[in-house]
Amino acid sequence: MKKLKEIIEQLIKQEIRDILAENEASINEMMKTSFLPELKAAIRDSVYKALEDLSREPPESEETQQLAESHVIEAVGGSQEPKRDLSPDPGHQTSASGPQGPTPRDLTPQTSDIGHRTPDASAPQGRYLYCIVEGNEALNLGRIGIEENEVYTIPYKDLCGVVHNCPAEPYKSEDEEKLKKWVMAHQNVIDQAWERFGDVLPLGFDIIIKGDKTTSPEENMRNWLKGDYENLKEKMRKLGGRAEYGVQVFWDPKIIAKKITEESPEIKKLDEEIKSKPKGLAYMYKQKLEDLIKKEMERKADHSFKEFFERIKPYADGLKVEKTKNPEEDKQMLMNLSCLLPKEKSTILGDELEKINNIEGFFVRFTGPWPPYSFV
Repeated sequence: MKKLKEIIEQLIKQEIRDILAENEASINEMMKTSFLPELKAAIRDSVYKALEDLSREPPESEETQQLAESHVIEAVGGSQEPKRDLSPDPGHQTSASGPQGPTPRDLTPQTSDIGHRTPDASAPQGRYLYCIVEGNEALNLGRIGIEENEVYTIPYKDLCGVVHNCPAEPYKSEDEEKLKKWVMAHQNVIDQAWERFGDVLPLGFDIIIKGDKTTSPEENMRNWLKGDYENLKEKMRKLGGRAEYGVQVFWDPKIIAKKITEESPEIKKLDEEIKSKPKGLAYMYKQKLEDLIKKEMERKADHSFKEFFERIKPYADGLKVEKTKNPEEDKQMLMNLSCLLPKEKSTILGDELEKINNIEGFFVRFTGPWPPYSFV
């Protein structure tokens, strides 16, 4: 076997040498016309870059060069039993059943060099951005921000950024409770802006607009509003007069499995056969029965999701399917939706959800209204 392996290796090496010999001219031509020029160009670029780096001043730290760094923190709130009266729960939550807000990259402002005004060196070189509202005035909203910072608006035309002054670096802490308080304060500012201005584009936690040597944070804020003005106005138009609601549908797997066992002729037949089998054979049949029930449960889950989705869809102007979570040990989450609709239609949706909630083995949690985090 060893000798055979050596013979095969020699044959392969000889074959490679023959191929190289036959194509030597073509390979040399390719090296001259393609590979070598590209290699020389890459070397030149590396040399130029090294010379440029030597001529530069030491750069700022990595953190101060970042425009924004986000930390979306999930504050764990207490779960509540589904209400039989399924009007939306008005409590704003940041728990598993509440909105987490958009990923900051959805609306991350870009800094710009427009507006060459030297800012005050003593002023904080960052502005923490909570949300965008409609308005054309610079207003002071009071010390309602994170760590009781003073919150105010920076206007551009008929849009305003709602901000507070801060260092140009992310909010970081090893203290989980402190992080939760920051997130709750962030949401509280958005809630108050929502009540005051009517419509709001909420942003995720920890978006910082920074200034630089030539441009203040306020100017960068206005530059972004100017550059993204039409897009922001279109979002305002789509979300105007609407709120976000959470719809979560659970089922009790024990109740559902019992119903499936009682209603399926195939499962009932197999269950009866088990009773008449010897102990060893009955164990094998029991495994088969469990697999059959599992498949029927999966089929039931898929059917129920599609049915409930179609029943909810007509009442919402927008729907987003979110990841399912299981905060309750005795129940499984079958569906987790974010729904966008006018507040006045929430009771109509609640009536439909009440019908689903009345189906044996199913439970509905209906929460909101919130600012439309999931639809920004």
